[in-house]
Amino acid sequence: MLSAGNPYVLPSVLVGAAVYLGLSALTDASVLVRVAVLVLIAGVVPIVVNRVVGVLRGGNAAEPDIDPDPDPEE
Repeated sequence: MLSAGNPYVLPSVLVGAAVYLGLSALTDASVLVRVAVLVLIAGVVPIVVNRVVGVLRGGNAAEPDIDPDPDPEE
């Protein structure tokens, strides 16, 4: 999810910060709109991208440590 193990967090935070600064400098967008865009880009996008990439690669990106087919006899 949103953790250091997610490789999409840092790029997303950097892009979110750049967009926030761009909105601040180039538009009259309110603080609420700028913060909402920042939260969307930095908080939601890496989670969604991680899940999509996990599904495309055939893994379960949501819970990578959980065995999907546990054997009750072990």
